Amino acid sequence: PRPAMAGVSAGRSRARGTKPVGAKGACRSIDRQSKGLRSRSTSSARGRAKPEATSASAGGSKEEEEVLRKLSQAEAGARKVEEQLEDMEGVDRRERRRRARGGVARVAKMAALGLVAGVLCVYFDVFPPLAKHVTSLALAGAIAFRGLSKGSLSPSGSLTALFVGWATFSSCFAFGVVLIGFFFSSSALTKLKQDEKAKVEKDFKKDGQRDHLQVLANGGAPTVLALAHWAAGPSHPLSPLVAGAFLGYYACCCGDTWSSEVGVLSPSDPILITTLRRVRRGTNGGVSAWGLLASLAGGGFVGACFLAATALSVGRTAAVATVPVCAAAGLLGSLVDSLLGATLQFSGVEEATMKVSNRPGEGIVRISGLNFLNNDAVNLLSAVLTALATGLAASRLKLF
Repeated sequence: PRPAMAGVSAGRSRARGTKPVGAKGACRSIDRQSKGLRSRSTSSARGRAKPEATSASAGGSKEEEEVLRKLSQAEAGARKVEEQLEDMEGVDRRERRRRARGGVARVAKMAALGLVAGVLCVYFDVFPPLAKHVTSLALAGAIAFRGLSKGSLSPSGSLTALFVGWATFSSCFAFGVVLIGFFFSSSALTKLKQDEKAKVEKDFKKDGQRDHLQVLANGGAPTVLALAHWAAGPSHPLSPLVAGAFLGYYACCCGDTWSSEVGVLSPSDPILITTLRRVRRGTNGGVSAWGLLASLAGGGFVGACFLAATALSVGRTAAVATVPVCAAAGLLGSLVDSLLGATLQFSGVEEATMKVSNRPGEGIVRISGLNFLNNDAVNLLSAVLTALATGLAASRLKLF
C-alpha cells in the first residue's frame, strides 16, 4: 500500500474536526510514514527471496524505491523548513531584545539630557564668564555637528550655526533654549512627508538642508540682539525691548516655518492673501487654515520654551503672557511673510511637471508676485518687522 502524504493527513484531520498539523508535525508525520514504508519494503523484499520472482514483483520493488526516494526528499525538505522556522523565532527574539535595549537606552539618554538641561537652566547664568563661554561653545558645537550629520545643515551652515549658538547661549541660557527649540522642531517638520512636498515644489530640497545664508537669515539678527542684551545687562531700561524683539524674531521664524511645512500638506488648496482666490499648494503668499494654526502653535512654542527656561533660571523672570504674545507674533509674522511673498516674490508653475517654482524661466507660467525678493530676503524682512512689533509690545506689557 502507498503511504499518505502529510498534506493528505492534515486534510483528513480537518475533516474529522481535529486541529491541522503544523510544519513540525508534518515533519514527524513524514518521518513515521517513511520508516513504516521502509519496514514494509524490507519485509516484502525478504518474502520475495525466491528464484521464481516475476517481473511484476520487480516492477513493484522499483516503484516502492521511487516512493521511498521521494519521501526522503520530502522529509529533508520538511526538516529544512523546521530549521528555518526555528531560526526565524531566534531572530524575532533577538530583535525584540534589541528593541527593548534601544528603548531603555533612549529613555536613559533623555533623562540624562533633561538632568543636564535642568542644571544648566538653574546655574548657567551665574557661571564664571570663562566657564559660561566654554559651555556655550560645547553646546553650540553639539548642535552644529548634529545638524551636519543629520543633513539639516550644510558645512557652511554648520559653521555659521556654531557662531550663532555660541553667541546666543553666552548671552542668556533661556535665549539658547529658544534657539534649540526652533532648530529641532523646524528640522523635524521639514522632514515630515518629504515625498508629498517634492511633488508640489520644484525647488524642494531633501531634508531641508540650510546653508550659511539661511542660517544668517533666521539667526543673524537675533544673535545681534542677544549680544546687545548681554552687553547692556538685564537691568538696562531697554532690556525688555531687546528681549521682546529677540523672542518676536524667533516666533516669526518658527511660526512661518511651521506654517510652510504643515500648510503645504493641507488637503485643500490655499488662497492667495492678496486676491483671496485659490492657488496651487506651495505658492508664495498662499494661506490655509492648517498653515495659520501651525503659525500660532510655532510662535506659542517659542514663548513656552523661554518661559520654562526662565522659570528654572536664577535671577530671570518672565510673565505667563509671554506665551500668547509670542503666539500672536508667530501668526503676525506668517501673515507678513505671506503678504511679501505674494507681492515681491515670484511664484510660477512649471508646465512640464506642474510643480511650483520660485524663479522665472522657460516653461514656467507666472502665478503671482514680482521677481524682486528671494525667500531668504522675505524671511529676514518679515522677521525684522515682527521683532520690532513684539519688542514694543513686551516693553509696554512689562513681560520681563
